[in-house]
Amino acid sequence: REMRANYRDYFTGGMGAESVRDLLEAMDLQHGAEGKLQVPVVTRIPAFLMGAGIGSTTTMSGDYDIMTQDHEANQKYGIDRLRFGDLVLIEDHDNTHGPHYRQGAVSIGVIVHSDSFTSGHGPGVTVIMSADEDTLEGIIDPDANIANYMNKIKR
Repeated sequence: REMRANYRDYFTGGMGAESVRDLLEAMDLQHGAEGKLQVPVVTRIPAFLMGAGIGSTTTMSGDYDIMTQDHEANQKYGIDRLRFGDLVLIEDHDNTHGPHYRQGAVSIGVIVHSDSFTSGHGPGVTVIMSADEDTLEGIIDPDANIANYMNKIKR
């Protein structure tokens, strides 16, 4: 509450579903020709690069990490260029009841912390949506960062 009172013009703080709803409304998401919800993302992360946090009961109050020990994969998937706030799509990961591998599922999240040299760790992703790939798709957009939507959020 103090952050809202003192920094409303500079920062929108919030927790949980209300903040995610506001973000999604500000993004003005559309449905494609096949009816899939289209979400802008900076990159697509293959399932095999997800590490610390898999098997947790939820990532809705935390995050799980993209492993960065493979330098070629970092370049190939743009992991070495990720910024705080970037939206990413994680392939074949279902986060409905905590993060786990499920072929055909997709999860979209926000980069919330930076890289790590510890095995299994790397940039952290807080998931904001998860569904089957036949209902949700990522559209590559280098500007898909929550900072670009924050000025549209009114509280």
